[in-house]
Amino acid sequence: MDISIEKINSRQAELWVVSAGTLRLHFKDQRSAMEFSSKWKERVESPHSLPVIESETFARATTLN
Repeated sequence: MDISIEKINSRQAELWVVSAGTLRLHFKDQRSAMEFSSKWKERVESPHSLPVIESETFARATTLN
């Protein structure tokens, strides 16, 4: 997953935007944006296991294919 950080200057204040796909999160300072994006990337890239479905209906459905 591509996660990016962008600085936006507005008339009121400086904002930092962390983006991934269509999701955009706004932060008031660079440090917060960096910390969040780092943790987010760590969690997305960590190993995940798929859940095991133990159901008689599911077992019958998979044998029909």
